[in-house]
Amino acid sequence: MPNLSHEFAGATIAHLTDLHCNPIASEDRIARCVEMVNALDVDFVVLTGDFITTGPRTYAKRAARVLKGMKARVAKLACLGNHDYNIWHPSGLGHCRRLADSLIDELAQADIDVLRNRSRLFFRGESVLQFVGVEDFWTPHFDPKTAMDMVDRDSPSIAMVHNPDGAPAMAACGAHWILSGHTHGQATPSTRFWDIVYPTRHKRFVAGEYALGRGRYVYVNRGVGNGVHIGRCSRPEITLFVLVPAAQGHNTHRSPSAMPEIGGLHHADGHDLVGCRLAGTGDPLDKQAVALAVADPSSCGVPDSDQRR
Repeated sequence: MPNLSHEFAGATIAHLTDLHCNPIASEDRIARCVEMVNALDVDFVVLTGDFITTGPRTYAKRAARVLKGMKARVAKLACLGNHDYNIWHPSGLGHCRRLADSLIDELAQADIDVLRNRSRLFFRGESVLQFVGVEDFWTPHFDPKTAMDMVDRDSPSIAMVHNPDGAPAMAACGAHWILSGHTHGQATPSTRFWDIVYPTRHKRFVAGEYALGRGRYVYVNRGVGNGVHIGRCSRPEITLFVLVPAAQGHNTHRSPSAMPEIGGLHHADGHDLVGCRLAGTGDPLDKQAVALAVADPSSCGVPDSDQRR
C-alpha cells in the first residue's frame, strides 16, 4: 500500500462477504467460517455485505449471533450489501431501510462496526490506517464523497463497498484499495435480457484484483455464498491479506507453505489458491494469503489484460 508505515507493515486482514444467512446457508456454515477466521488470528476482519438474503429479521439475528464469536485483534468492520436492504434490482425494488437498521443493531451486539458513508481511523504511534465504508451502490444513500470527507489522502486507506460497480467512484474520491463482493465469482452475460434484469456497469469485475488507475485497486471476493456453488469460479472464499508498503512490490505474497493450517485441514496444492473444505457442506473454500491480492484470472474466464497480477 502507498505510504504504509512500518508500524502497520505486516498487519493482517481477513475478508469475508456474501454470507447470505437463509434457510440454505445455515448458521452452522457461517460458524465454520468463523472458526477458520479465528484460526488466522488477524488484526482486522472486514465483511463487505449481504449478511442475509432477505427478511424475516430473524436471519439478521442468527447471522449476528454466530458472528459474535469471530475474533480480531483490533476491530471487526463492515459495510452493507443490497440484500441487507432487501433490494433485488438497481431500481431499488424491495428496498426496506428498516431491515438494514435492524441488521446494524444486531451486528453492533456482535462488536461489528458497520460504516455507513463514514470512516474510522486506527493509530499505531503517529501512524494511521484508515477504513472507509459506504452504503450499498444500489441504494439512494450511496455517498462516497461524504464517506471520504474525513480521510487523509496522504495516508493509506482501505474502502469497503459491497458492489464493485461502486469501486471507481471510491477510487475517484481518494480510496487506495477497495474491497468488494456481490458477484459470487460469476460474470453477468452481455445480453439485452441480462442488461435489463441485472444491469452491471463494469462487467469485467468478476473475481480477484483489478487496477483502477493512479495506483488504485479493487479486490472482488467471491463470497461465502448461498450454500449452492456450481463450478470453480463460484467456490466460496475467505481471503487473508497481509499489508506491505508499496515499495516492496505489488506482487509480494505469502507462499501456501507459509499459511496456517485451518481447523486441521491441509494444503491441497502448491498454487496461489489453496483449497480446503467447509465441514459438512462438501463445498471447497479457498484461502488466499496475499499482500495486495493474488488471483488466477484464467480460472474465472477473466482476460489477463483485465487483471493486475
